[in-house]
Amino acid sequence: MRLWIEGTRPKTWIASISPVIIGTLLAPSIDWVIFTFTLMCALFIQMGTNLANDYYDCIQGRDTSLRKGPRRLGGSDLVSKNTLFWLMSGTFLIGFIFSIFLIFRGGWIILFMYALAIILGVFYTKGPIHYAYKGLSEPIVLFFLGSVAVFFTTYLQTLEWRYYPLFVGLGPGCFSVALLALNNLRDVEEDRLTQKNTLVVRYGERFGKIEITGALLAPFLITPSPCNIVLIPVLLPILKKLWNDEEIPSLLGKIGGAYILYTLLYCIDALVLWK
Repeated sequence: MRLWIEGTRPKTWIASISPVIIGTLLAPSIDWVIFTFTLMCALFIQMGTNLANDYYDCIQGRDTSLRKGPRRLGGSDLVSKNTLFWLMSGTFLIGFIFSIFLIFRGGWIILFMYALAIILGVFYTKGPIHYAYKGLSEPIVLFFLGSVAVFFTTYLQTLEWRYYPLFVGLGPGCFSVALLALNNLRDVEEDRLTQKNTLVVRYGERFGKIEITGALLAPFLITPSPCNIVLIPVLLPILKKLWNDEEIPSLLGKIGGAYILYTLLYCIDALVLWK
């Protein structure tokens, strides 16, 4: 259990939790049962995707000693490749079990979206597609961990097609892009060696810093609020260290913390200021 939790990278769970919270708060009224099932389904998709990335990078020999990030189950030989495959499959299966209730609620479009989420999760690093290594991961992360996730969360609450959530979802999507880009910036040396052609590898570290900076500042324009002032003293030290090349690996947790704070501030907006 401990290794399974470690392999699903708990620090990245906010990327699936935040869009569900924000999408739920966009509904006029909240069904907490639907919220719980949506949250669990999204969480297990995220965890399954992390395990899939671990598994396919491992069997394709893309994990090396140059890796600066947290250890991986496959690359560190903590579990066998076969065990890692079944951990990945079982995690996606649990997510599907949670999605059954949502399919009855929202119709076949939810089944289609769950299947699409698994496909995107698996082929993130699985060859020959491995779109993450072709510079395509940022737009997919922006929309699927942002706009699409928020949109369908609101849909499950209301059973109405509301297009405002697509715009609001760009906020959490930008934070996910910032996390992704920082991860790529941290691992740029290994990625060059293993031919992972991320945008940072293609266009350089300066481009990666610009990308991260833009992704962290964009939510101020997407969801303007007096509460966002609280984010400024959190983000400024992150950006300073980013541009000074200080403690780059540690910034992943700091951006994750800023993402959590952004979500909490959005909750205050929705539950206090909007009333």
